[in-house]
Amino acid sequence: MLQLAVWGILTSLISYKVLASNDDKSLEVAVGWNKPPYVNSADDSGFELDMIRQIFARMGYKFKPVYVPYGRSLSMLQNSRVDGALTLSENAAVPPVQLTDSYIQYQNVAVSLQSKHLDIKQPKDLGRYAIAAYQTAAKNLGEQYAYAVKQAPLYVELPDQTKQVAMLLNGHVSVLIIDVNIFNNLQAVLEPGTNRQPITIHHIFAPSDYHVGFLNPNLAQDFNQALKAYQTSLAHQELVHKYNIFADEDV
Repeated sequence: MLQLAVWGILTSLISYKVLASNDDKSLEVAVGWNKPPYVNSADDSGFELDMIRQIFARMGYKFKPVYVPYGRSLSMLQNSRVDGALTLSENAAVPPVQLTDSYIQYQNVAVSLQSKHLDIKQPKDLGRYAIAAYQTAAKNLGEQYAYAVKQAPLYVELPDQTKQVAMLLNGHVSVLIIDVNIFNNLQAVLEPGTNRQPITIHHIFAPSDYHVGFLNPNLAQDFNQALKAYQTSLAHQELVHKYNIFADEDV
């Protein structure tokens, strides 16, 4: 009788643990450092994080961001240190990484101060200037860009995009390569109100599609199904409006 009682208690505990685990499924996902309006690491918010959180909820998972320098996301996933990684380009599709369908587009642009009157009409024109770019830009923006930046008198890729924007505003570089929404947000922080320097946005890149990477192909398939449903929902439209995404006018 005692053995039966102990077995009953153990069975109940195991059953409770399984149920609790099913109720609290979560995925740890590598996320590039702070890049508002897409990612605000201080409070786990932003357009991209809020979107992923809603898509994961449709999959039945909780989203747990792990903040790392953007260039480390892929290696962390490949080494199984996380379950997934955000904002991966197509060139990250190497075994064992399984990329989802594109869930977000970044509009990368070249940015300069209007006072400099720079003539930049295509990526090859960048070779004349000192440039600061986001991490992995040389891998993601095409052969013409990669060749041009090798000719540039100065070229740096930075994990901290606040420092990147500051380099332009302080005159340490002539051109930024950055997503237009990230630039608009960070310039407003660094130069609030009437202190903003007039800038020129050079539209020399096509939009960049980005994907979530998983090691588990079933998770990638589940994500794609949830993504399709989410993209046609009112929740997605409300999120775009909330964060004012895709506003890229010159100022």
